[in-house]
Amino acid sequence: MCFGLDDVQIIGIWGMAGIGKTTLAKAAFNEFSHRFEGRSFLENFRDYFKRPDGKLHLQKKLLSDILRKDEAAFNNMDHAVKQRFRNKRVLVVIDDVEDIVQLHSVGIYLSCFGPGSRIIITTKNKHLLEQLDVENIYSPKELNADEALDLVSWHAFRSSEPPEEFLQFPKRLVEYCGGLPLAMEVLGAFLYKRSVSEWKSTLKALKRIPDDNIQAKLQISFDALNALQKDIFLDISCFFIGMDKDYVDCILDGCELEPVAGLKVLKERCLITIHDNRLMMHNLLRDMGRYIVQGTSKKHVKNREKWSRLWDRVHVIDVLENYSGTDANHPNHAIEGLSLKAEVTAVENLEVKAFSNLRRLRLLQLSHVVLNGSYENFPKGLRWLCWLGFPEESFPINLHLRSLVVMNMQNSNLKRLWDQKPHESLKELKYLDLSHSIQLTETPDFSYLPNLEKLFLINCQRLAKVHESIKVLQGSLILLNLSGCIKLGELPLELYTLKLLETLILSGCSQLERLDDALGELESLTILKADYTAITQIPSSSDQLKKLKELSLHGCKELRKDRQYTNSDETSQVARLSPLSLNGLIRLRTLHLGFCNLSDELVPANLGSLSSLEELDLQGNNFRNLQTDFAGLPSLQILKLDNCSELRSMFSLPKKLRSLYARNCTVLERTPDLLECSVLQSLHLTNCYNLVETPGLEELKTVGVIHMEMCNRIPYSHRERIMQGWAVGANGGVFVPGSSIPEWVNFKNGTRSISFTVPEPTLNSVLVGFTVWTTYVSQQDDVMSAYIPKITLKNQTKGDVWSRNPATDLIRMYREKHIWQGHFSNEDFVLETEDEVEVSVDFGDKVTILETGLTLAYREVIEVPNVQLTEIDDEVDDELVTEIDDEVDDELVTDESQRRPPRKMGMGLKTLLGAFGLLAFIVVLGKHGRPLRRHNHLRRNKVEKDKEKNATLPIFSFLDY
Repeated sequence: MCFGLDDVQIIGIWGMAGIGKTTLAKAAFNEFSHRFEGRSFLENFRDYFKRPDGKLHLQKKLLSDILRKDEAAFNNMDHAVKQRFRNKRVLVVIDDVEDIVQLHSVGIYLSCFGPGSRIIITTKNKHLLEQLDVENIYSPKELNADEALDLVSWHAFRSSEPPEEFLQFPKRLVEYCGGLPLAMEVLGAFLYKRSVSEWKSTLKALKRIPDDNIQAKLQISFDALNALQKDIFLDISCFFIGMDKDYVDCILDGCELEPVAGLKVLKERCLITIHDNRLMMHNLLRDMGRYIVQGTSKKHVKNREKWSRLWDRVHVIDVLENYSGTDANHPNHAIEGLSLKAEVTAVENLEVKAFSNLRRLRLLQLSHVVLNGSYENFPKGLRWLCWLGFPEESFPINLHLRSLVVMNMQNSNLKRLWDQKPHESLKELKYLDLSHSIQLTETPDFSYLPNLEKLFLINCQRLAKVHESIKVLQGSLILLNLSGCIKLGELPLELYTLKLLETLILSGCSQLERLDDALGELESLTILKADYTAITQIPSSSDQLKKLKELSLHGCKELRKDRQYTNSDETSQVARLSPLSLNGLIRLRTLHLGFCNLSDELVPANLGSLSSLEELDLQGNNFRNLQTDFAGLPSLQILKLDNCSELRSMFSLPKKLRSLYARNCTVLERTPDLLECSVLQSLHLTNCYNLVETPGLEELKTVGVIHMEMCNRIPYSHRERIMQGWAVGANGGVFVPGSSIPEWVNFKNGTRSISFTVPEPTLNSVLVGFTVWTTYVSQQDDVMSAYIPKITLKNQTKGDVWSRNPATDLIRMYREKHIWQGHFSNEDFVLETEDEVEVSVDFGDKVTILETGLTLAYREVIEVPNVQLTEIDDEVDDELVTEIDDEVDDELVTDESQRRPPRKMGMGLKTLLGAFGLLAFIVVLGKHGRPLRRHNHLRRNKVEKDKEKNATLPIFSFLDY
């Protein structure tokens, strides 16, 4: 919490209901409140605020807690809250705040508190923290499988392991809970001392009816949404989980639901997450949404959401086969969305008239469904039609879709979109996907789709022509994907008039030999992909593509081969070779020229002038001496030279390079000076058999991962220096050839595990982590293992068990012996003096561990008494603190992905504090500019702890979440 700084700071803890925000806040409050002159924990702030006397209650509690008066009474409570703490250094936790109005109504502002005060706010609404300009926001993560099993076991069986007859049930319960601590505590407590039959019955019931206590907690966030946001949430929970965000955004926008603002709010309130641009939702939140729609939620039985969406196959078939949707007085008349997915081998046959009275239907998703009959009375208000495996050869002419915004007809049997001119244009259609329609021979007449923005025709293997009417889309089309259209030999000239086109994908169009010189007229083009095409050159007009950011020509083996005839006899021809020109591409960030048969002469001469380039892929080419001066590329971070089997030398490397890939460069003997790459993070030199030198590598302290498998010509002394430097510097991991662990490693054992006792540290030092070594071998040769490596640590003294995946990659297996080295932070394990510890390594059954070694890493620490903190902090220079922080990160921090809460009880106090860096260490400054040290905050003396014992808050309770 940066106790040494005198400013007033807010620390935000943000996450979905039940994730552990209050538990974490209580842990921090108990651990650090003794450092402040006053303290207060305002629990359930939102609930109290909504009560008639809630505001007064909160003000009284805040005043009485900090001023230490049982009945604080003031004539003007608002004035008292604003004035009485201005000179006090206080710690205040405000738990479960809904919005900024609540805080201000109670009179809480930053200006209320004295210098050095810290305010911790827990909330489900990230926007609140943004409004308060909170810089330090922590979001607790869901428990992993091991942690979740422990938590369930402790609550259901009061033990870390379930009885043998119950072994199968906790795993099923964990799967249902999805890592949410609230759900595991509630259900675990409910199942305490229940029989096997009761466990089975409960698990079965949860599939149909969610637990009321959990749902009530989760539904608080839903109830705070406005009507449009609720519709968005319900649409996602029923139909759109896992789908591309931009795709769903287009659908919701067509439904006039204002998705830009709505999705932002849902994300801020932890009702959705976005991973790889896909909308994701916790399973329990999904169930809550569907529970509301089914009308079984007690608070929403009478609301319009009831049965507004159908996704369950049994319900859908019941409605459609019995034509109950045709009854205007039937509840199903209110259906807005419907999804019916059949298996490819079990196509559903239904009557079109079953849809005739679903007049509010706006979302329809069908998969391998056949509809029989006339479409004359089909719902005309559809915004989204997703019909995978559409069975007809053309679209029914009497299917009126004047409101349609998104049409997704992948894997259809279409030969053409319409057999004859349609009765009306689809003026609202913005998104059309006919991908994998292998019978499709031509694109539609675009004059009937005048506002189309995105067109996908991926893998339409018989498509031979793009209709010239595409020119009507010059004011709308921004994306065109024709990848895998293997019959497409040319593009119409009209395509080059698309002034708004941003993305053009032609990869896999193997018969496409040229792009017209009018390419430069695509003035908005930012992405051009033409991998594995027959293109021989990029038009000279490409220098006009001032907005181009990504150019990919991977696998274009005929690139830059211009043939000229030396005489009239066409059998006597000479190929004139000239390098690709990249002039004018001033904004290019990504360039892929892998496997393009580039020799020394064909490497683009002006490659070194691409000042914005961040990623360059030249793998699989034939050059021998790469003379490009990469040092002149100030932005280049990723360089890929894998499989350049003739590469012997490189002139230089980029100064800002973060990742270098040069695997299987079998004749490369020396890399350029790596010390010039001051921020290098990963180095991949696997199978560089002739490599003898990597100058500067042993001095770099930023590299987290080094792969040098089969680099046997590098002297072993040099490999040892690399490993020793990484053990001291606490970096991620190293793979090198070798048959034995270095002599200077403290603990060794000739098996896959090692046991040791943590020794007493030297004066003024603290254990910050440990480094593990293993020698390993396999019967496989040069094959990547599918097994994710892991280490297991057992603290025999404390009874703790942890499993961790190293920060390094999967294991490449060889018949020759290799050494793996990985570092782990003690923030995860909290090892202490005299702890009896066993560490084991598991690389899977196809890799044999021959030997294991371990060293402990210590760092000097400066203990500073609490009373001296303020004096020292006054001397801290802001710029120096920032500089030192960066230094600490480089020295101490490994890959964040391996920092998870320990298994015992799911979220132990020390691990919660360790994960939350702002709460886990004190920033102090050594004298004379010495490096910043971490204060060992967990080693408070017993007297201090005893004084605080009676005032600490109980940490674990399902009501806290």
